[in-house]
Amino acid sequence: MIHFRKTAAVLTLFGGALLGCTTSAATAAEVMTSRPAPVPTEHMAEPAMLIYSETAGWRHEEGIAGGNVAMMEIAGDKGLGYFTTQHSEIFNAESLARFDIIVFNSATGDSLSAPQKAAFETWLANDGAVILIHGSIDASQKDWSFYQDELVGPHFISHPMAPQFQAADVVVLNTAHPVMDGLPSRFGATDEWYSFDGVPDGRFVTLAGLDETTYSPRNTVYGVEDLRMGDTPEEHAIVWARCLPSGGRVVASALGHTIESFKASEHRQLLANAIDWTRAAGTDEVGCD
Repeated sequence: MIHFRKTAAVLTLFGGALLGCTTSAATAAEVMTSRPAPVPTEHMAEPAMLIYSETAGWRHEEGIAGGNVAMMEIAGDKGLGYFTTQHSEIFNAESLARFDIIVFNSATGDSLSAPQKAAFETWLANDGAVILIHGSIDASQKDWSFYQDELVGPHFISHPMAPQFQAADVVVLNTAHPVMDGLPSRFGATDEWYSFDGVPDGRFVTLAGLDETTYSPRNTVYGVEDLRMGDTPEEHAIVWARCLPSGGRVVASALGHTIESFKASEHRQLLANAIDWTRAAGTDEVGCD
């Protein structure tokens, strides 16, 4: 797969071209923040889900496409409205008020402005529901301390290369948690497997981990080569959740790099459960122990 990275130089170049190549061309940030906010249709079903996939870092084209379709289909099955966008201007109080759940679908990089981040944090504090998929937990948003520290937790290190995509066993570590409901205790999946600088701390509930004996946790092409996190699935978390002190809920999952990964029944079940559980914030305490 080919990844694309936006750079300040490229954005500035295009920004200058769009503005007639004047000597006082707007900066990339100014160009981005000048866009009007996308407006969800007034006929969108309620309650509704926002599926957000803007990228200021690596763009997982296939995963974003597969995730958008999967989340729309699951939302439709549950009678939820949905709106997909890759424009951060949607993060304003008026627009966010229309959504009960926000999915960061491999949204990477620091794409939100300070006011947009504040609008999201305010929305989340009111029993908001959030799901973070794959690239959304790749540490590219580490400069947004609330997002990295309160929603993600562990810091992404790298993923295997040569081969990049491998079959591995995902092991359910908390069978009683609603997000794991209906899933087998162990299931196979093929994906780009992330390694982190540790497991989620005690504020989070680890839901699933990787059996490192079932794939090769090494990157022989660049960066950190040895990506082993431990001898047991408990030492290599891959899905976790948190009930926030402010009332919101978040589920973070490293699954979801390819279109095919969103076709797997186990992954679909996990995402459907995550929608139900995060949206239950403020109504019950199940899964918040």
